[in-house]
Amino acid sequence: MAGFPVSHSKSPLIFNTLFREMGIQACYSRISAGSADEAAAQYRRLGLSGMNITAPLKKEMLGITRQQDEAAGAIGAVNTVTGENSLLSGYNTDHFGVSHTLSENGIDAAGKDCLVIGAGSAARAAAYALTGMGGNVRIINRTYKKAHTLAGDMNCNTAVFENLQSEISDCDILVSTIPSGLEMIKNSWFRKETLVLDAVYPDRVLTKTAESAGCTVIRGEHWLVNQAVPAFRIFTGREIGHREKDKLLGTIIDSAVQVTKIRLLGNTGPIKQIKEALEDAFKTLEVACIPEPDGSGISSHKAGTGKQTFRILVSSDNRYRDRSFFPSADLIIPFSGEVEGTLIRLKKELQNVL
Repeated sequence: MAGFPVSHSKSPLIFNTLFREMGIQACYSRISAGSADEAAAQYRRLGLSGMNITAPLKKEMLGITRQQDEAAGAIGAVNTVTGENSLLSGYNTDHFGVSHTLSENGIDAAGKDCLVIGAGSAARAAAYALTGMGGNVRIINRTYKKAHTLAGDMNCNTAVFENLQSEISDCDILVSTIPSGLEMIKNSWFRKETLVLDAVYPDRVLTKTAESAGCTVIRGEHWLVNQAVPAFRIFTGREIGHREKDKLLGTIIDSAVQVTKIRLLGNTGPIKQIKEALEDAFKTLEVACIPEPDGSGISSHKAGTGKQTFRILVSSDNRYRDRSFFPSADLIIPFSGEVEGTLIRLKKELQNVL
């Protein structure tokens, strides 16, 4: 999984659980990438077989992949990559996070008034899914121009943000794709008949407000799992049954990443400097170095609620060293060439899981 920030992602738990239970010799980790070019460079350097892309890189990744599936082209964003060297293929499975989630919960969007909050790649996927299901879709975003562009691309309508209260009150299905900035929403704006799907996890203000109004709320983990299953099929050619998916969903909902120990993989000079800086910045963290690969793969880690040791690989110019450490890494931070720049990104990543 590549993006920024990415430390909070539950995708490694999804894929490593599936790998382990299906007997597949593979591992899945997180790469902190500030651009799609950086993500693609790490993909090639580490010799990866597949990669998921998260915010804010999905749109940018479209231009890096050599070919795309129909959904990626229509949505204008890529969240799944396969291939090797320069022959990268891009796919979009995000729309299944909406369509499959609604269908599994007995929700028929056909003819329903659907409101999508946001105008990024997730909102584009939601609009694509809802229009494909026959919904009457409106896009609302603080920046009207972005909402108008998205609506034009997806052949749906636009609403102005100043009318957010009436738009929420009038809609049958509400899909929110933004992580923050909706604190002004009141539970009195909702009808209890409205179905709310939040792309964000863990629960945010919108989810709790809608629940207090008596609405049916579907959490972001449902979207996460339903977009991950087709990505897993693209990576492995294997199918996931309904029973396995339900079990996986329960595991994901009950999990949380809460870091109390840091293990830096390697003991080069820059890594030792990073260790000292982390100890100064985060007094409650236990920080140590693991000089050599110890054979403990992340596919055997059972991330759940409570405390967790986070293993961080500071990616260097030594691709062979990094490939040997990769199976043990919970997070990969590309070395920026100087310690301070790498530390700035690492601290931002850790803020999401401490």
